[in-house]
Amino acid sequence: MSVPARQVGEGSGVIRTALVTVGTGGTTFLITNGLNQPQAICIMLSILIGGIVLMVRFLVEFEKRLAAVEKLETDGMAAMKQLVGDAFSKINEATELFGSVEASALQTDLVTQLVRNSTAISPDSPPIVYQFVQAKIKETSDFLKQLSEGGTVTYYGEDRDWLLGLTRHATESVDAISLAAVDHDLWNSEIGQRYLDAQRRAARAGKRVRRIFVLDRPEMERDSDLLRAYEEQRQMAIDVRLLDRSAVPTPLQVQLRDLIVFDDILAYETTPTISDPQLAQVAETRLVLNDARVKECSQLFRELWEVSRELTAQRNA
Repeated sequence: MSVPARQVGEGSGVIRTALVTVGTGGTTFLITNGLNQPQAICIMLSILIGGIVLMVRFLVEFEKRLAAVEKLETDGMAAMKQLVGDAFSKINEATELFGSVEASALQTDLVTQLVRNSTAISPDSPPIVYQFVQAKIKETSDFLKQLSEGGTVTYYGEDRDWLLGLTRHATESVDAISLAAVDHDLWNSEIGQRYLDAQRRAARAGKRVRRIFVLDRPEMERDSDLLRAYEEQRQMAIDVRLLDRSAVPTPLQVQLRDLIVFDDILAYETTPTISDPQLAQVAETRLVLNDARVKECSQLFRELWEVSRELTAQRNA
């Protein structure tokens, strides 16, 4: 069985002290005896000097041990202070974070549920799941940051979650400008049907829902798909009007774009890849919360609404 190095060192130190003490006493005895001193004096001096040497070595060792203990205590106190400080810092941070959650307009249980569910994903999860969740959390964090700062959030491609979510949760109004380059075949698609259903429910709930169909060419007014969408949406209590592009005031020509204004406080804009309605796709979607920009969008819709028109019975026939 091996002996710890500390015990070996302590044993060798005791033996060394004993040998030094005995050697000092023996040397003293030889010297005093060589000086023809009485035997009793030789023995007494040997014991005295040996004892003094033993005491001195004991005091030196004691001082070393005391210094080591003091250093250990100092290091331990510093480590304890660091540990306690880190713990309190984390507690303060967690308390501050929880206080911010409780003070926010969002439901506290929803935020805590998000955090709790996030902690269920560990690094031991499959790499694709772990990395995907990490990316989604960062995406959500960036999205919330942009919303809280009242900026602009961009989604590259056609979004559906923003469109449907905002329509379902609008509290006052939904005002839309529909360009053929963006909305072609929209009303026959799955997302178009869900979007239309959300608008129908909003209109039934007493919210103002309006749409302007922009006609790039006069003959588009006779398009069967457009006429069907026009009539269906009017039957859903949606206020629908037509707008000839040629009737758009010159200062507004460059501002004409596909957009939806929700409650006059948030704008949803889409940009087509090209202007050809048959080939265009949605290049990007923007969610605009900048107050000045949203006011411009609301003003644009109001001005276009004033110059737009309903489908007359004669033209409809």
